[in-house]
Amino acid sequence: MLLQAWEIVHKLRQYSWVTAFVIFSICISTNGFSQGPPPPPPPPPGGAIPPLPPVPQPPQNPGTPEKELLGKFLFWETQLSSDSAVSCGSCHFPEAGGSDPRSLIQGTRHPGSDGVFGNADDVFGSIGIQAQDCNGAILGGGAFGMERQVTARRSQSTVGAMFSPRLFWDGRSGPEFIDPETGTVSIPGGSTPAGGALEAQALEPILSEIEMGCDTRSWDQVRARLIASIPLQFATNIPQPMVNALAQFPDYPALFEMAFGTPDITAERIAFAIAAYERTLLPDQTPFDQFINGNPNALTLDQQQGLNVFLNNCLPCHGGPFLSDNVFHDIGVRPENEDVGRFQVTGNEIDRGRFKTPPLRNVALRAPFFHNGGKETLLDVVNFYNVGGDFQNPEQGPQTPPLNLPLGARLDLVEFLESLTDPRAENALPPFDHPTMPVYFRRGDINQDGTVDISDVINGLQYLFDNEVILCADAADTNDDGEINIADSVRLLARLFNGAEPLPAPSELSEGPDLTPDLLECLN
Repeated sequence: MLLQAWEIVHKLRQYSWVTAFVIFSICISTNGFSQGPPPPPPPPPGGAIPPLPPVPQPPQNPGTPEKELLGKFLFWETQLSSDSAVSCGSCHFPEAGGSDPRSLIQGTRHPGSDGVFGNADDVFGSIGIQAQDCNGAILGGGAFGMERQVTARRSQSTVGAMFSPRLFWDGRSGPEFIDPETGTVSIPGGSTPAGGALEAQALEPILSEIEMGCDTRSWDQVRARLIASIPLQFATNIPQPMVNALAQFPDYPALFEMAFGTPDITAERIAFAIAAYERTLLPDQTPFDQFINGNPNALTLDQQQGLNVFLNNCLPCHGGPFLSDNVFHDIGVRPENEDVGRFQVTGNEIDRGRFKTPPLRNVALRAPFFHNGGKETLLDVVNFYNVGGDFQNPEQGPQTPPLNLPLGARLDLVEFLESLTDPRAENALPPFDHPTMPVYFRRGDINQDGTVDISDVINGLQYLFDNEVILCADAADTNDDGEINIADSVRLLARLFNGAEPLPAPSELSEGPDLTPDLLECLN
């Protein structure tokens, strides 16, 4: 073949270089010296990453539109918590990739294993409830005092969670689901690839005295709370299908009858409904999904280069259709004894400091990252892997080999990770639409600086007499009568200097929503 090509080139010496090039190109396309085997077909888009499979439906809890709608009510219902202020959705916003957008603010800081705020082991978790007994008395004490408690780990995503056989960072929920009221197995672990993990996970926060419960909460108390509640009473901007349902089914017994045929409210039915709703949150319309389904223009050139970096460096841990191996790893985020991770469930030393690999769809919306919220940006995460992690476990040896990627490759990898965002989740479009949760504020904190003191009295008086602007009218209504006047300044002064009773809930002691109806708003 090489000899034949040389003969053609030799004969073309008599022509100009332009003519010779044209003739040589025609020869290449028609002559026999290029008759080797045909080139291999291009690799399929996405390489080793196949599209998402159909959503697994446990035969014991098949999804129905009615059950999914009830689950949506329950997921966004703050009255499912002991203080009517926290819903499942409070910590799992679709616009934050199914996680908690509040985790970057100071109020969502957990002091970590040493119990001291402001040092390296602090965790950015999710705001729950004040420590309280089940009569509503605030207990206080501990690291948070009278403030709302914060979870010791960053909330994981509910978006796409239907494919994981074990949920939570330590995998303590799933794959089977046991009815907590009867003790019987409602969904065996092998009933579907993911079993009943969603059902099992849905119930734990409701009784947790940090997230949504009180010190001795029972399912009888949860049931009584729902029976007495007006659905979504404290929410606003309720999606129209939910409004339509309330016109026909105005309370929770009626909504349960809509979904299950009878009005009985049980822990199992609560879990079944919430899990059915969560199985509708399928993030399969990302640019990357379009790309692997055959649209070569769905990813930019940088994102395609980032995909190659991903395939060469991030598998198998983030491989497969879920972009997670659903396995537990110690990658060196923090020293293992600060949070023992999977060891807390299994008791096996090999699991100390291991956490579940999170799926990556919508990861760009989920800052901060890792189980402790310790990295603020995706580039921070990529740089973490690039150097082989921040810490190493001496018992298990090195866990995260450094990638040693140049900056350009790391930036391309970030571009690819951003292509994993489903725009419906980012913009809260169906099926990711939802009601608006009540705004948290601190009553009396009129100038919104995080504390209540004499400067707030001054700011309130400036609003009344000098037309100063205030961002949170609810905070200025210190006596909670629905109006802002001089009586509010008197009430605040009495609290600050005369030992008067705490301000009405949410009071100056802790942030929370205003659960009394009025026309005042908080814009923060």
